[in-house]
Amino acid sequence: MKTTNFTPAEMEARVARFKSIEPQSSSYDAEVGIPKEVYEMMTARSLYLLMSPENQGGPMAQNPAVTTQDKMSVIIAECPPGDGPLLHAHQFTRETFFCLNGRFKIQWGDKGENELFLDPLDMIAVPPGVVRRFENVSDETARLLVWINGDSEEAFNDIDHPQIEADRLAEKFGDETLEKLRGIGVSFEAGVEDSRDAAE
Repeated sequence: MKTTNFTPAEMEARVARFKSIEPQSSSYDAEVGIPKEVYEMMTARSLYLLMSPENQGGPMAQNPAVTTQDKMSVIIAECPPGDGPLLHAHQFTRETFFCLNGRFKIQWGDKGENELFLDPLDMIAVPPGVVRRFENVSDETARLLVWINGDSEEAFNDIDHPQIEADRLAEKFGDETLEKLRGIGVSFEAGVEDSRDAAE
């Protein structure tokens, strides 16, 4: 087999240096009128995008440290105690969680009615279509390695939240913020049959 040789500079361009990565919440657009606190509540306090496809969709997929031609996104979720995203489902992509430190509760079900716990070095692979969330239940800032695989770059903009999360956001931030979220493509249709179901 013929091999390829990279220069040190070419190889360095393929390295994600954690201390140099800005969290995804810092790239939110204040001009849209959505408070940063909303983004942090919807995802996790700090998401560090280590690697993703060049044209990956979604509002929290900006400026990966490493761009790949693989249909895979790799993220570190850094969560203070009690932090984690809202319940959500990935309709087409497969999401895997790997606990780096601390302890995480993984909930699933349309209302998060089921749960299990990940200790350091534990992993769970969540299938498409399952409503899920994670939460740091330790007393330290904890990190979860998250990777998402899809069959196409377009598949990555596939997140739906259940109605109960729309209700929580509206109660805390008002209906206007909810409508602004919908305006940038945030969906609250998880568990509701729609045209994507008919196509399957």
